[in-house]
Amino acid sequence: MEQQTFLARIKAAGRPVVVDLWAPWCGPCRTLSPRLEQVRAEFGEQVEVWQINADEELALMRSLGVMGIPTLLFYRDGAEVMRRTGVQPVGALRELFGALVTAGAPPANGLTPTTRLLRIIAGSALLVLAWSTAWQPALLLAAAVVLFSAVHDRCPLWKSIASALRPERATGAGR
Repeated sequence: MEQQTFLARIKAAGRPVVVDLWAPWCGPCRTLSPRLEQVRAEFGEQVEVWQINADEELALMRSLGVMGIPTLLFYRDGAEVMRRTGVQPVGALRELFGALVTAGAPPANGLTPTTRLLRIIAGSALLVLAWSTAWQPALLLAAAVVLFSAVHDRCPLWKSIASALRPERATGAGR
């Protein structure tokens, strides 16, 4: 399917659309599929869910800027409003579908508090280890990377650099 045909179908849809880009060989896609079906059933006729086989639509994947699967694209009024890559828990899918239906703000796609705390603890432990051993430069670098990974999603400088480096998708929709 060409990008123009795809976008025309999205615009012609009478309700919000969730596009599931998947492949039959993809383990995470097979994990996401029943979860997506469950949430689709809960939302009934409020949301259309389309499944597109990534292996059969490589050109469309490239034109949409999709780099990995499974990827979910969320469209409202013909425009992409959010996207998620990777397996999503049922609760997160409910939040995403709910935000799509109510025209609410997309839920945050950041780290969970537990993951953030574990990264901070691991980075701090590496700092202590660097202070007490002869491997200081390597451990200091590792500690800095781990600590930064705990807070990168909240760093305004990182956000501006990342958005400047990210190519605009062909649809022109913002991330």
